[in-house]
Amino acid sequence: MDLEEQYAVGLGALSIVLLIVGAVLGRALANAPARVTRTVLPIAALCTLAAFGIFVAIARAHVKG
Repeated sequence: MDLEEQYAVGLGALSIVLLIVGAVLGRALANAPARVTRTVLPIAALCTLAAFGIFVAIARAHVKG
């Protein structure tokens, strides 16, 4: 398995981890007041975007071609 395939598998694993974390967060916020949900969800979305962005930046720096 070459480096590009390893990063593709890593991205898939990151996606699964973020899906699980999102499901757990959804369960935790199911009965929370709306104010808490409106505060936490944008922060979670930014963290998800940052995780994918960092992963892609690292992959682009290491995979040539």
